[in-house]
Amino acid sequence: MKLKKIITLLLVLVMMVSVIGCGQNDAGTSNDTDTSDNTSSSEGSATNDSETSEGEEVVLNVWHQWSNDTNELKRLYDEAVAEYEADHPNVVINTETLDTEAYKTKIAAEFAGSASGIDVFYYWGAGMARKLINADSLLPLDEYITDEVSERILPGSTGAFEFNGQTYSVPMFSWYMTLFANKALFDQAGAEIPTTYEELVTASEKLSALEDVTPFAAGAKDGWNAAFIYQALALREVGGEDVNAMLRGDVPFSEEGYRQAAEKVSALYEMGTFGRNPLESGNDDANSAFITGKAAMRLMGSWFANQVYTDTTATIDPDQVVAVNIPVVEGKGNPSDYAGGFIESFWVNKGTSYPAEAAEFAIYINEKMGQAAYETGTGFSGWTGDFDESALNPLFIQIKELLSEGETGVLAWDTSLDSEPATIHNELVQTLFADGFDIDAFIEEHESAINQ
Repeated sequence: MKLKKIITLLLVLVMMVSVIGCGQNDAGTSNDTDTSDNTSSSEGSATNDSETSEGEEVVLNVWHQWSNDTNELKRLYDEAVAEYEADHPNVVINTETLDTEAYKTKIAAEFAGSASGIDVFYYWGAGMARKLINADSLLPLDEYITDEVSERILPGSTGAFEFNGQTYSVPMFSWYMTLFANKALFDQAGAEIPTTYEELVTASEKLSALEDVTPFAAGAKDGWNAAFIYQALALREVGGEDVNAMLRGDVPFSEEGYRQAAEKVSALYEMGTFGRNPLESGNDDANSAFITGKAAMRLMGSWFANQVYTDTTATIDPDQVVAVNIPVVEGKGNPSDYAGGFIESFWVNKGTSYPAEAAEFAIYINEKMGQAAYETGTGFSGWTGDFDESALNPLFIQIKELLSEGETGVLAWDTSLDSEPATIHNELVQTLFADGFDIDAFIEEHESAINQ
């Protein structure tokens, strides 16, 4: 009898424990589900941040192409990240960098697969982004761009980031192609800073007489540097509206001006304007040559103005550097046409495990870098606001004045064209900086690549 009572009591205890255990498991499952739902909510990035701040650590892998420690943009980025992490204790930004050409190659290889190691990345809009859009690799940001954010974006600055009615990124800063000239070297050579192609030829001849000075640092080992020089002269030969029409595919690459621009670049190479072996030096080498007084001219984006003043390796007097427009070809094009615009931005990989957090950071870093770039004389912000202009260097102010007179802008070709023709273009323009240049092959291969 006693044995039966003991067994009965044990069965009751087992049942009670089972009921309590089930209740705890159900409660735990319910809480986990609620947390998951809140974390993945897309009602707004600020809401997502407040909800995930009490949850798991979020690690965002962010890639960009400011790899050189002398680049002011790298420092500005690092400062912005530190500020963001301080405001978002649960978010860790893991940054990876490569120089421009290696970066483009690596990004292409990553997105040929899943790009699982990338959440947010620096890239270019228009034609370069189109391939990623078509592959459904990028996250649209429309639901994360609040009315408050939209009000701060500069009107007309998002064209390169919009595809099929959706916005895939927001602007950072724009650039303006500028001819930087070291007035001290021009004075030594008795040359005038060129405003026309013919004056450029004359100045190059005189500057060539200076010992250990290259008239024009090309950086042609990097295809985009070589392309800048060709594109500048093509812009002057053909005109901004026609070049844009060609890049959009509205008209073919067939203007005689494209041939004449190539012949002009080749002629400058043959007379020694770019030095003996311009294909042996890349972007960083050319920048260094200019800021150390070993080159008299450098054609580069407006961001270079900041490096002239801040690079600790610079030995030239920055006040002797003058910023001027691309030399015109008399009787051709429109002097108010310019190369530049809003094209660079941070984008979000659609495969990210943290879409809300990645989108919030992408919007944040674009705005912060846009403001920082302007206030340090590196670029022109795509965001409105009360910016501090007290630190703008004189060279950047010169460029700002040039930009105010610009009318028709043309983006760099390798960012406007699709990836394959863009790559072919950059490789072809490098042939302009070597012996044995074949003008017919140059034109025919461009036509084959662009006029598809």
